[in-house]
Amino acid sequence: MASRQIGKVAQLWRYPVSSIGGEQLEQAELSGTGVGGDRLWCLVDTSSGEVAAPEKRRHWRSSTHLLARNPDRLELRFADGAWLPAFGDEARQRLEAHFGFQVELRRVTPAGADPVAPDGVRPRYQHRPIHLVTTASLEALGRLLPDSEIDPRRFRPNLVLQTEGDGFVEQGWLGSELTVGATHLRVVEPCMRCAFTVLAQHGLAQDPAILAQIAAAAEGAFGVLCSVLVPGTVRLGDRAAA
Repeated sequence: MASRQIGKVAQLWRYPVSSIGGEQLEQAELSGTGVGGDRLWCLVDTSSGEVAAPEKRRHWRSSTHLLARNPDRLELRFADGAWLPAFGDEARQRLEAHFGFQVELRRVTPAGADPVAPDGVRPRYQHRPIHLVTTASLEALGRLLPDSEIDPRRFRPNLVLQTEGDGFVEQGWLGSELTVGATHLRVVEPCMRCAFTVLAQHGLAQDPAILAQIAAAAEGAFGVLCSVLVPGTVRLGDRAAA
């Protein structure tokens, strides 16, 4: 059966450090573990071993105002706009000043791997590795919340597909297979939203109305989670078909 085009790739994202803002890409390699370089690191309170969870713990909330890029030579961006090597003395000092307690970066052990690497941590989430949101859903939520900033960064997707249609169209793809660029994906489950969605972050204000509206309009789901059936390269502008 011939596939039908459902959209094209409008944005590609990866988040080298969990709970920190990510970076937009022009192309990405997708594999069974997700986007290459995605969520390789996390922030840890050195005194307690607690992993950053800004949606749950107030003392981690300021993590969302940091940015991370280039996971192979990880850099962090602070509020003054300065990018620093993540593992240098200056970055460690800046992190302590930013949070008010000592923080370090630790490597995330891939989901399913055993044992956990020395000084490593388990991934915070064990869901499917690719998070996909459509422009149709972003526009639909924007119409429901005309006074809110409905920005993809709030939802931390890996793929934003430019699509036509009205409403949260990707929820209708559950169980389907998609071809995106050189990859094949299976849409496995809806992405259930948490309080991270409403937190203030770099360039965006806190907005509790967003999570409340998603709960009312879509039973808490926004976007979908996908597994990778065939690895490959995805580029901006690539065709997406079902």
